[in-house]
Amino acid sequence: MRNINRNLFKGLPASANALEEYDSDAAELVREAAQYLFKARRDSDEEALKEASDLTLQAAAELMGQAGGSVYVRFPIMVTARLVELEAVLLAVKTQAGSVKRPARINGLKTWPYDGTLPPQICRLCDADLNDATNQLASAICVVCGYWVCELCDGGTDPATGDAVCEDHKGHPLALNCTEYA
Repeated sequence: MRNINRNLFKGLPASANALEEYDSDAAELVREAAQYLFKARRDSDEEALKEASDLTLQAAAELMGQAGGSVYVRFPIMVTARLVELEAVLLAVKTQAGSVKRPARINGLKTWPYDGTLPPQICRLCDADLNDATNQLASAICVVCGYWVCELCDGGTDPATGDAVCEDHKGHPLALNCTEYA
């Protein structure tokens, strides 16, 4: 009997999306269904729940077609529904991580408000003028305190978004994804 825990796709890491590799159309339907399921749970939206259910059945039909239609009908539907559940849980976890708010003060420093205004473009830690045309330093606004920080003073950056964090704020929950260091 084949070991079902073994990665079936040679040359790919174990963390690779097997559904995407097997059937990208079904994977897209699962992602869409998960978005609707997440919206239905968040907003108690019956219409979104119906859409999630319909997309789940479509994804299951896609998987059955890929398997040659010889597979018992309930199995792909159950598997697909579980995949949608897992995707929806991942969406919820991402949303919860994004719901942490910046405190009014951190270690006595007043944080910059979320009111659309920007702080002066000066590094909060080394006072480098980041708006100077001759300055070659990369910079970003710290996700924790809201002030500018240069690449020499940052405590990490988020590779996906480019967000940065000050060295002294890198342990804060808002900086959870700032994992690459200068």
